[in-house]
Amino acid sequence: MNQIIEQAENYKKKVAGAYISITKDDIFSKIIGEKVYVTTKIDGEFNLLHFDGEKTILVNAHGKIKDDFTFLSEITTVLNQANYTSLTLACELHLNIKDKRTRVFEVMSAIANDKQSLRVSSFDIVEINGEGYVHGNYEDTIAKIIEISKDSKSLNCVDFKVVSAEQAIEIYEQKVTKENQEGLVVRFEDIPIVYKIKPLHTLDLAVIGYTTDSETSVRELLLGLLDENNNYVQVARVGTGLSQEIKEKLYDTLSKTLVESSYIEADKRRVAFHLVKPSLVVEVSINELLTENTKGLIKNTLLSYDDQDGYSFLRAINGVSFLHPVFKRIRDDKKVDTHDVRHAQVTDIVYIEKPKTSISGDFPKSKIIFREVYTKTSKGKTNVLKFLAWKTNKASIEKNYPAFVMNYTNFSPTRAEPLKKDVRVSSSEEQILSLVNEFKEKNLKKGWKLVSEFNIESKTN
Repeated sequence: MNQIIEQAENYKKKVAGAYISITKDDIFSKIIGEKVYVTTKIDGEFNLLHFDGEKTILVNAHGKIKDDFTFLSEITTVLNQANYTSLTLACELHLNIKDKRTRVFEVMSAIANDKQSLRVSSFDIVEINGEGYVHGNYEDTIAKIIEISKDSKSLNCVDFKVVSAEQAIEIYEQKVTKENQEGLVVRFEDIPIVYKIKPLHTLDLAVIGYTTDSETSVRELLLGLLDENNNYVQVARVGTGLSQEIKEKLYDTLSKTLVESSYIEADKRRVAFHLVKPSLVVEVSINELLTENTKGLIKNTLLSYDDQDGYSFLRAINGVSFLHPVFKRIRDDKKVDTHDVRHAQVTDIVYIEKPKTSISGDFPKSKIIFREVYTKTSKGKTNVLKFLAWKTNKASIEKNYPAFVMNYTNFSPTRAEPLKKDVRVSSSEEQILSLVNEFKEKNLKKGWKLVSEFNIESKTN
């Protein structure tokens, strides 16, 4: 059983994960030749279907086994009658419908509530009768899948066509544009490249931060979506598509809405984002939304926000990564609310597995117990030192949380590495405050001026 689980994980990462994502506009430049293999991409859940000679199971890319679907018994009967001793196929688990696009979130619902509405369609062969399948001509692979599945009502072959490069665009228009299918997968007779052709997605997102490339111009935006509990899911950064005019307009707008926060996020240069009040909506186009990479499930940061304390880290959650995000426009007609920038924009496109425990709307907020901010002017620029400690109030509820956290930030715009930071955790308030004092003694030298402070002891006495 461990072997088939490993096979499923490896296939998704090394084979399906190696497909190259392109858009309709790339077809004429990327798709070449008189003979290309086109399959319709199914919006379902990837699984390996494995028959061991006695029973048939499904295993998804996360190693979860499904063996209680009635239709698997029908497939077992068909394979036994055809005298297969073992078989492993790469498949999509999808709804049993022909005239409508199956959607992955509908598939997940059916797994829980209506298993009989599901079927599998195979697009590749991993092994037959204990021997690894030798991948040669993909047309032969499809012919073998058709032979294997011909007597089954539950196991199908994906929609497959052999066409010229010029005809590929016609199939795209029919399958994707008119029939609203998820996309196409294109292979070649002699070239070991596989393309996924999918339409661009556009999402409306809240701007929660920005970095600059000058004193009057934005460089990159930090973007988020609102979940049902009014928490922000940090999902992307975007700099591509920003004209100089838009960069300056965004700076003028966003620089007036800066907020102090215990949360810190840095760009690739390790320059901290300026966090802002979530009041501006922008439209972004994306080639594809990914839910996992070679390291496993992708994580997004979940943040709480209020006008007094700004943004606070809640936890890392299963999420998405945007492939090739491009800024399109400012949406002055949209508001930052749970409708216009709803997280469901993402989950309507891809399925995100929810953990067994989740943050609810009344999950305790963190409480700042110490904060001091110092500045010093050097070479005409302002340097900043920040010492912050807080009690999470979550350690007794969620085992992944420390009881106390300290954050040290050292920002110097004239340094080769402008932003330096350190985070320490502890189960003891006394120890975390002792760590704050150690960092202060090490880093506070002559010339630093205290500009902001908060000490819980001074507030309560």
